[in-house]
Amino acid sequence: MTQETRRHSPPEDVAAGAPVIDRRRGGDRRAQPTAPISRFFLFGRRIRGRRRGERSNLYVDRYTKSEWMLALGILVMSLTDLVLTLQYLDMGGEEANPFMRWALASGQDSFVTWKLALTLAGAVFLLVHARFRGVRFALTGLFAMYVALLGYHAVLRISLAG
Repeated sequence: MTQETRRHSPPEDVAAGAPVIDRRRGGDRRAQPTAPISRFFLFGRRIRGRRRGERSNLYVDRYTKSEWMLALGILVMSLTDLVLTLQYLDMGGEEANPFMRWALASGQDSFVTWKLALTLAGAVFLLVHARFRGVRFALTGLFAMYVALLGYHAVLRISLAG
């Protein structure tokens, strides 16, 4: 009998009908849901649910290319928005977002810090929860809103140049 066969076949006393003694220590690890960020985050093997019906509302260790592209696209467009906003402010423009206007009143460094921190935290939160109901839609919607915002920046630039 090979090691593989022994590992997967029941012990002889169980096959003969003897009582089974549970020798496991600790509680059942499956009793609690998987944590959003574990020691396997980004390096584990979970890319989807393992059981039938586990398609949504679950955490994974690895994300699809499209999930990464949406999250990274949001970050890149946020950085582009930041640079274009700072240039617009240097030309005498005003910040339209009331919260960011408050951060700007605290200084340009505060504005940049808040903008980057909020965007990074939001993008990471959405990426980690990408397999939850509605979150993929939120990621796609946020990506589309940033595309529209950059379109607004382009129109603003053209109108200021002309």
